[in-house]
Amino acid sequence: MYTLGYNAPTTPAYADTASMTSPLGHVAIRFNDDATNMNWLRDDHPYAAVSALGGIASEVTMERNGDLIRTTVTLTNTTDKTVFTTVGDIGITLPLEDRYYDESGEYSIDQHCNTHLFCGGTSSWVLALRMSGRAPHLGLVLTEGALANYSTSRDFAHYSNDRGCFVLHPEAMEFAAGQSHRISWTIFPCQDREDFFAQTAQLNPRFIRATWDHTVTFPGRTVTLTIAPAFEAARVTVNGQEAVRQPDGRYRFEYTPDAEAAHTADWLSDRIGEHVFTIEATALADEADDPNDVDAEAPRYTARTRVFVSESVEQVLADRARFIIERQQYRGTDPHLKGAYLAYDNEEERQYYYARSSESGMINDYNAGRERAGMANFLASYARALRDGVVAVPQGLAGGAQGLIDRISESLADYRAFVARELVDPTTGYVYNDSPRDDSYKRLYNAPWYATFFDELYKFTGDSRDLDMALAIVRNFYEHDSWRFYTIEMPILAVTGDLKAAGRDADYADVKAMFLRHARTLAQLGLHYPKHEVNYEQSIVAPAASVIAQAALLGEDKDLAAAALQQAQVLDQFQGCQPDAHLGEVSIRHWDGFWFGKRKQYGDTLPHYWSGLTGNVFDLIADLVDRGLLDAGSVVGDSVAVAGNTGVAAGSADSAESAADTLRRRALASRYANLQLFFPGGRASAAFLFPYSVNGERAHFADPMANDQDWALYFILRSRLAGRQG
Repeated sequence: MYTLGYNAPTTPAYADTASMTSPLGHVAIRFNDDATNMNWLRDDHPYAAVSALGGIASEVTMERNGDLIRTTVTLTNTTDKTVFTTVGDIGITLPLEDRYYDESGEYSIDQHCNTHLFCGGTSSWVLALRMSGRAPHLGLVLTEGALANYSTSRDFAHYSNDRGCFVLHPEAMEFAAGQSHRISWTIFPCQDREDFFAQTAQLNPRFIRATWDHTVTFPGRTVTLTIAPAFEAARVTVNGQEAVRQPDGRYRFEYTPDAEAAHTADWLSDRIGEHVFTIEATALADEADDPNDVDAEAPRYTARTRVFVSESVEQVLADRARFIIERQQYRGTDPHLKGAYLAYDNEEERQYYYARSSESGMINDYNAGRERAGMANFLASYARALRDGVVAVPQGLAGGAQGLIDRISESLADYRAFVARELVDPTTGYVYNDSPRDDSYKRLYNAPWYATFFDELYKFTGDSRDLDMALAIVRNFYEHDSWRFYTIEMPILAVTGDLKAAGRDADYADVKAMFLRHARTLAQLGLHYPKHEVNYEQSIVAPAASVIAQAALLGEDKDLAAAALQQAQVLDQFQGCQPDAHLGEVSIRHWDGFWFGKRKQYGDTLPHYWSGLTGNVFDLIADLVDRGLLDAGSVVGDSVAVAGNTGVAAGSADSAESAADTLRRRALASRYANLQLFFPGGRASAAFLFPYSVNGERAHFADPMANDQDWALYFILRSRLAGRQG
């Protein structure tokens, strides 16, 4: 990464934070009333170490007052000329315990945290939620200066298990000769999200809390920003426009996207449809009592938020379906790939398949099976939704809905033939890792995805052979003693519902018993998660919650319902609550860009389509409440649990809504966040790499590989087909 101020490309020191040193030496942060005695800082990276341009000196101090810890970084221009800095020129380390391993080998979710960062001006903050959900959690609020972004520095030897050391980047600044600027923050314990925000307003009297009712919206659909300054403001603007003061002292700003508005042309980095809204609040002059009296010298405080404007869901679905059929279904000369849906390189404008090299052995995430099943599940559910009138095609589409259904049906027939020939044994139900019936890498994750595919085909075609295949795959999965496996997207309610509706009572009873045994096994394991492809992650907890919740609904079992809620509360610790489309109601994931993208880059993928698993779980917990299997009071009793305030509401955060409605509101926000992975004309991206940089390599881009992201559209369609909002 090129750094200004040098005549050659220079890697900033924060590219390798483990090699940096802090003037504070070794620092530990423990809270007095924490029964676990957790140290919130990692030992392998320094706290508040500073990387800066030549000529910018730094001094770091830290003061403790009980559990309040104030850190100040003073930056001084030591040259005899003015110095301008840009974002990324200065980095300050924050080594929180956000990783899925430790040196002891006894990994505990009570000793690690999920870190949510909001680097959005003078009102920046960090909320580190203990992975187990047990309070206290760690809050950090900026009290001086302004932050613009963050980077990460990670140990690649730990692959997907190390999120890395965080590096905070101040906003661009101007330093006169000899001038100093300060970046200060206060760390404190908090009980939950609401307690965190209550304390930020007390600890930082210049704090502005910003909350959008939607951070993803559509042309013509108005979104509302609520602004709550911790101080008496003389004036509040958003991108220079006046916000309207409300009777309670908060401010309101509305934005309605224009369908005719021009978007940026560079889909890769500039983000079509992404809009930044900067709040600027001017404090009343000390001597003024009139809210209209604005002192030109009065301090101005900021919060920078972000909204994504998507094309209509109907347009996204239609464009994406045609793109897959026309560009991502293999029709070449390899007989073993004929009919397969493959990854697509948006830069080279061609399909991409790669499964093995002599140097590195199996390369799984660009093959013809595995997660690519998401494309087929999307298309099958889309055809059914079009047929049943659940979704419409965009106005003026050639051939209309029936024409598109016919094209999808032909494509799915070719794909089904490919799957039965190359990926699934129709006799046993065994699912292979790749074509042609390649089982050199054994993977249990694959089975439920193809059970889902055949069940979706059955729902669309009514052909009982497809339901037979789904059933055979489920039975074969459990023949491999898979009771302790955390399966992503096991279609428990779908398969049992279809068997029961078809009058296949013996099959229904058989598979129901399997699903209940699986769920009770996972419930018994509780919060002791076995390692899977990643030691611990959102898509280990989400499957536990999903399997248990679906089984609770299937068996009308209150004990399983309570176990599902316990899992959902842990799952919620991954969920962001920032007023930013990339972060709000998006789950923390930080390796998918390496495994599934073209750039092969680790780092926070915000969003990534598996984030939608959490929204699916929220819907299931809402169903448990509606069915009387969970008491609504138990769901909303902890605001860091599944009903936590996230700032990504689909309605007013102040509106009276039931626990189930709150969950469904959050589920919808979770699903819509993933629309950021889809672009006009049907292009798509496997993941968005969010940080400013990772190990010194510039990030913040949509990866150019379209791979497995269509699960996100499948989740939207499945929800609509079930009678819910997308």
